Amino acid sequence: MHTKRAMYTPRQMATQTKKQMATLGDKYLLGTGRSDHDRLRVISAIHDGRTRELLRRAGFVAGHRFVEFGCGLGYVTRWAASEGAQATGIDLNEDHLVVATELAREGGLKTADFRCANIYEPGLDAESVDVSYSRWLMVHLNRPVDAMRAIHAALKPGGVMVCEEADVSAVYAEPVSAAYAELRDICLEGARQRGADYCGGRRVHLWAKEAGFEIVHVDAYHPHYVTGEHKGFWNWTLHAVALGMVKEGTLSATRLDELVRGMNEADASPETLVAHCRMHQLIAKKVH
Repeated sequence: MHTKRAMYTPRQMATQTKKQMATLGDKYLLGTGRSDHDRLRVISAIHDGRTRELLRRAGFVAGHRFVEFGCGLGYVTRWAASEGAQATGIDLNEDHLVVATELAREGGLKTADFRCANIYEPGLDAESVDVSYSRWLMVHLNRPVDAMRAIHAALKPGGVMVCEEADVSAVYAEPVSAAYAELRDICLEGARQRGADYCGGRRVHLWAKEAGFEIVHVDAYHPHYVTGEHKGFWNWTLHAVALGMVKEGTLSATRLDELVRGMNEADASPETLVAHCRMHQLIAKKVH
């Protein structure tokens, strides 16, 4: 059973997060703390430009009631507030929410707020939201269709759900890196065993249709690098996922170290191309 009260301030979260994660059944393998803050900043640097274009295409404008689910450090929420929206970021991670709230305060963003809620019971008034947004959230959930149904309930008639979701199977290196391929497949299988779908980006439109949405727009993009500071991002991310598996005892630390060394070699070589996950974009409308 979920807790009846789904909304908390960041400071109230420490014990509640553990309770909610247990009841959700959605086991998130990525880390928290300073290292994960840095990883979220890189995600923002890589993807936020395309995210803003997608939101504008979806009709986002000043004055909208905007909600970001799985907001992390609140980069998109804070941008929406800076554009004139009444913007709310929702997450289950206390550490992220405290930082997001402080960054909004430092930026003078009075129309940005952050709160703790699980996506299945977000604590939002029915038919109160113009635009919802999430990135790399549905692929971590055991019940993405139920999550989308909760979003559907919160949207106004004519409101839109905007999602960007990963297909991690598209991560590769050329010339082939056996280390990249093996750790990618280990992480895909680890997600599958937990009831999550790290290839779910390619299915996000089907989940949305099942949740009652009308599909407005689909697209995808696929970052590739031979050099540059972002080339090794998926080395970092796969490593972070795998560390959770090491803690569980499903992957040995020795084998993980071997795979990371192999990925580091690929990242260091200007002759090796590394492809990140393919990012699937969706705009879906609540008709009724």
